[in-house]
Amino acid sequence: MSKKMILYNFDPSSPVRAVKIVAKILGLELELRDVNLLEHEHLAESFLKLNPEHTVPTLIDNGFVIWDSHAICTYLIDKYGEDDALYPKDLQLRARCNQRLFFDAASLFPRLFACGYHVFFHGGTEITKDKTDPMYSAYEILEAFLAEDPFLVGNNFTIADICVALTLSYLVTYAPLKEDKHSKILAWLNRVDQTIPFFAEFNTKFKNNFHESVLSTLEKNKQI
Repeated sequence: MSKKMILYNFDPSSPVRAVKIVAKILGLELELRDVNLLEHEHLAESFLKLNPEHTVPTLIDNGFVIWDSHAICTYLIDKYGEDDALYPKDLQLRARCNQRLFFDAASLFPRLFACGYHVFFHGGTEITKDKTDPMYSAYEILEAFLAEDPFLVGNNFTIADICVALTLSYLVTYAPLKEDKHSKILAWLNRVDQTIPFFAEFNTKFKNNFHESVLSTLEKNKQI
């Protein structure tokens, strides 16, 4: 690698932090360039030319530009990983890993985004059942994924565990996990923490800040 890769960064973003975790596991150095989404810096003309979807994370690796956390993570492992442990080359294991990543992208994260939009941009004063029901339906699927396996791809800890765990850490503010219904998810989250010794470093502060921000915004919206 001739020079440090550039990552367009927004610390509170769970997808951004998924890329950072994978990079740290792989021993890669990233040059972080902060993009303040709250100040609409992602809509600047220069950033739109780089990434027309104007999303973070966005990565530049020696002139190659890629965005979407799942695409970035798989790219980094395929190019720089010493082995395929995090993203298996075995076709069936990779297919399962991809399916879990697509579940995160197509099911979990859209539910998180919709609820966040309701609270932070539409002045929502409470988390209504029509918002939490889809989240709990997704939790049932996660419980099924983990019915007989310690991780989302069988016995193998992969990037699917990283990405889904980070999304879930925000989702639970809106739809808390229940010990009697989600015991496998709770045990799995603890397993992820134990597998990556620095996972909490990349997640706990932001998870707590997010929780407090949602509660304070809901209260503020009630007073308007």
